[in-house]
Amino acid sequence: MKILFIVNWYTPKKNKVFGAGVFHYEQAMALRQYCDIRLYWPFDTEAEEFSGEYEHDLYTYRSPWREKENKIVWLRRTRKHFIKIIKEFKPDLLHANVAYPAGLLMLICNNRYRLPMVLTEHAPIEQMYLYNPIRRWMRGYVYRHMIKNICVSKDSKARLEKIYPNVKYQVIYNAVIDPEQLRDDGEKYRRDNMINCAIVAAFYDKEVKGYQYLIPAMRILKAKGKNMVLHICGGGQYKDFYKAYADKLKVADNCIFYGQCDRQKVYSIVRQMDFCISSSVYECSGVSVQEEMLLGKPVLVTRSGGANSLTTKETAIVVDRNSTEALAEGIMEMMKKYNEFDQEKIRKYARENFEISRVTERYLGLYKESVEK
Repeated sequence: MKILFIVNWYTPKKNKVFGAGVFHYEQAMALRQYCDIRLYWPFDTEAEEFSGEYEHDLYTYRSPWREKENKIVWLRRTRKHFIKIIKEFKPDLLHANVAYPAGLLMLICNNRYRLPMVLTEHAPIEQMYLYNPIRRWMRGYVYRHMIKNICVSKDSKARLEKIYPNVKYQVIYNAVIDPEQLRDDGEKYRRDNMINCAIVAAFYDKEVKGYQYLIPAMRILKAKGKNMVLHICGGGQYKDFYKAYADKLKVADNCIFYGQCDRQKVYSIVRQMDFCISSSVYECSGVSVQEEMLLGKPVLVTRSGGANSLTTKETAIVVDRNSTEALAEGIMEMMKKYNEFDQEKIRKYARENFEISRVTERYLGLYKESVEK
C-alpha cells in the first residue's frame, strides 16, 4: 500500500533539530515499516523550488509558499507539483493533516484522480476562525469529502461534532515514541535541594502556551518560600521575550531556558523532573503531555481542551486556564501530592493510549478499510 502524507506544517530542510511537525515525521517513519509512505509539504516558506528527495530516511516533497504571492498563481503551480507526485509515486491513499489549507488543497488537486482521502485534524478550534462563514463552510466541505475524519483528542471530537453534526469523527491520538527507545544523554539537569518541574512548549506564539501566567506564578511561589525551578524546553521567536520577563519579575534564577531541544535531550530532562506542567490557553491535543506521562511523570494541566482530555485523575491535576493564581495553587498542590502518584500506572496508561506502535496499528487498519471502500 502506498500512502502520501500532506502536512500543514513541517520543519525547514536546513534545520538540524526537528521542530514543527516532528510527530508527522515520526508517525510516517513508524508506518514505513508496513507500507510505502512519502510526505509532501506544500507550504515551505524557505524552499526556492519544488523538490523531492530522501530527508532523514523519509522521501519528502516540498513546494514553495510565499505569504504575499497571488494564491491563484500559487495554486496552479502547486497543483502541477501534486500531479507530478501522483504520476511518480502512484499512491493508493492520500492522508492530509489539518483540513485547511492542507485538506482543501488535497481535495482540489485530487479532483482528477479520485483517490481515497482521509484527514487528521490537528488544529485547535480557536485557530480555525469559524466565525468567518466562508472558512466555516470550507472546513465542512473538506470534512464531508473524506472517507475518514480523525481527531487527536476527545475534546476536539466533541467540539467538532457540535459544529458539523452531519460529519462522523473518530479519535486516534498523536503517536509518541516510547522513551525506552532513546537512551539518557547522561547530563545532569536536576538542581539539588529543589523541586524540579518541566514545561515542553515552543515559543512560536506569544500567548497560546500560557507563559504569561506561568512565569508570574513562579513569583508567587518564590514569595511563599517554595524552593522550585522550572525547566523550559522550547525555541521560537518569543523565547527571549519571556526570558527577559522572568528577569523582570526576579525569577530568572528559578527558570532555565534550554531553547530548542532534540527528543533525546527533552526525554533526559523530563526523566529528572518531579512533575511537569502544561499551562496552555488552548490545545487541540498535547504531545508533550503524552510524552511526560510515558515517562511516568504526573502532570499539572490547564483546562485548555485537548491537553486535559488526555489525562485522568490518576495521572494529573487539572486547573483553570488563563489564571496565574490557579497555576500557583495547582503547583503547590502538586508539590504536596506528586509522591502519591504511581509512576508505573501513569506509564501503563500512556503506553496503552499514545505509544507509537499502538497508534500505527490503528492507522493501518483505517487505511486498509478506506482503500477497500
